[in-house]
Amino acid sequence: MPFGGWFDDYFESIYKPALEEAGLKVNRADDLYRPSTIVNDIWTYTQSAKLILADLSNKNPNVFYELGLAHALAKPAILITESIEDVPFDLRALRVIEYDKNQPRWGEVLHEKIANSAREVLQVPLESVLPAFLHVSKQAKPQSVSEQEKAVLDLRRDFDLLRSELLSPRNIYRHPSAAEVSAGTAKDMIRRYIDRGLSLDEIMARMAPLRVPKSFVARIFEQTTSRQRAAITSDPPNDGVGE
Repeated sequence: MPFGGWFDDYFESIYKPALEEAGLKVNRADDLYRPSTIVNDIWTYTQSAKLILADLSNKNPNVFYELGLAHALAKPAILITESIEDVPFDLRALRVIEYDKNQPRWGEVLHEKIANSAREVLQVPLESVLPAFLHVSKQAKPQSVSEQEKAVLDLRRDFDLLRSELLSPRNIYRHPSAAEVSAGTAKDMIRRYIDRGLSLDEIMARMAPLRVPKSFVARIFEQTTSRQRAAITSDPPNDGVGE
């Protein structure tokens, strides 16, 4: 989370007490007072952490960097934000707690949600880790899963992402025959499926439950794949080597 101002008050009055209620010892990188860089402190804390809580409000770049370190270590993460628009599309399938400071007792509600989520994550930590960062191993090691378990987690993440988008009142696809996902969300999903190597027919089948028009899917598919082909076939810059 960012340091300073209201964020420090939130940490002391909401985040820290909620996590302590779940039985955790809470630390931020600025708790350490020693002659070392803050990145080293963050790395040390992250390596030993059972759980990461990240406030993504205002899209702070340092927070995203630190969350990336946690994901690389396959650490379970709970995300909180003042606006879901501050959360990148691929992270919305994780645990995201949205708070509204205009609501009465918002701090108490947020405290309760964080404490409950932390207890749930500690019981089943792998469900709060992005499948891409899980280490696949046949041996029984922490944060290791079989290929089949990883595939199931990946499918569950897709389902949770779709469900969150369907239930969001902000994401209404304005089309007479389609509903419940925004055009931007639909584009992100199609491009994500392309990156995973799915064909046009496979993508259409996955988008069908959302009733996104096939013409829309085909258009985004063609635009995206055309750009990818152009990037691959473009001549590299002449750097003078061999002349």
